[in-house]
Amino acid sequence: MSLTTLLYILLARWRVIAGISLGALLLALAYILVTPRTYTSTTELLVDSKAQDPISGQLLSGRTNAAYLATQADIVRSRKVAAKVIDQLSLHQEPGLIKAAGGAPSRPWLMGFVREGLVVNPRRDTSILAISFISQDPQLAAKLADGFAQAYIQTNLELRIEPARQISEWYDQQLTALRAALMEKQNALASYQEEHGIVDNERVDLESAKLAALSSLLTSIQNERLDSESRSTQLSAATRNANSAQALDDPQVQRISTQLVQAQARLAELGSQVGNNHPQYRQAQAEVDTLKRQLNRTLELVNTSLRSSVALSQTREEQLKTELAAQKEQLLQLNRIRNQRNLLRQEVDSAQAAYDAALTRATQTRLESQISQTDIALLNAANLPSRPTAPKTAITLVLALVAGLMLGTGLALCLEWFDRRLRTGDDLTNGLGLPILARLPDDGFGKAGP
Repeated sequence: MSLTTLLYILLARWRVIAGISLGALLLALAYILVTPRTYTSTTELLVDSKAQDPISGQLLSGRTNAAYLATQADIVRSRKVAAKVIDQLSLHQEPGLIKAAGGAPSRPWLMGFVREGLVVNPRRDTSILAISFISQDPQLAAKLADGFAQAYIQTNLELRIEPARQISEWYDQQLTALRAALMEKQNALASYQEEHGIVDNERVDLESAKLAALSSLLTSIQNERLDSESRSTQLSAATRNANSAQALDDPQVQRISTQLVQAQARLAELGSQVGNNHPQYRQAQAEVDTLKRQLNRTLELVNTSLRSSVALSQTREEQLKTELAAQKEQLLQLNRIRNQRNLLRQEVDSAQAAYDAALTRATQTRLESQISQTDIALLNAANLPSRPTAPKTAITLVLALVAGLMLGTGLALCLEWFDRRLRTGDDLTNGLGLPILARLPDDGFGKAGP
């Protein structure tokens, strides 16, 4: 089918197309007249998805703008926000709603009404949340749009501070237990220090110095004992050998030993000169014997003194060893006491740190639970709509006309298919396969033919 043939068909069936189009327009007009007019009022909110913590001033991470706005839109649509709107605006006393409900509206009816007319639209690539309400009453539409915005802001604030309030109460309970534990640890430390007489570390230092002094004194006494034993051994050897007495460091022994050596030398000289029976030799011999006896007595006295000194040193050494052992034990006991005191002090410090951390966090959560600011700001309040948003008269009529024309055209083509006619010379040639011999002039619309 050529375009010319199609045009002839449409011109031939114009009454059908016009009638259907007119009918569609009449139906659309009836729809416009019957359908109640509805008005839409919109409130715009600015939602900061990257808000700062009002306590610490740090940026709150973990938010994406699209997901955050989608979450906020679901909060606006929630039953909790709708219930707040009903209560705050006293919708059960609204005359228009009483009339629409046929009496005092029930709460489920009001809940369905406000949620049905609510439209929440997060603006794409922005932080703006549009809250719209559709109603037959323009004033009620604006009132409910603003009411939803205010209820949403309050709900957002409650959702923010409620967890902080619960955490704050939990921390208050924990602080009581931590405070009691801290006082218990402090009292235990104080009692332990009082029981063992611990004031500071000076006592341990004094006992350590005393132990060092006793150790030094013991070493000195041991050295003295060893020296006395050595001298006593030398005296015993000197008693057997008079010549070795000169090696002793005692002045009296050295003097007598010197005199004895001189007397023995004089005795030997006289023996060679006068003989053993000479009176001078006998006198010199008596002098030597006297010096030997005197030297032996002196060595015996010195040896006795040294043995007494050794015995005294041994007694003093045993006493010092006992005192040193006792001092070591006392110092070890003090160290054990100090170690136990340090453990108690560490427990106190640990309890203090836990209490301080909990107190800091409790103070922070208490402040968070008292915050009255949100990250939501009113950008544009709802205006009283001056024109209805539905039904849209012009768009409805245009769509009805287009639908009527399309339906009429389709019907005309269907009629033409079932009642085919020859409208042009080409139809005759194509339909019958005969050539056209002549054409008569057109004397009117729809009268032309081969």
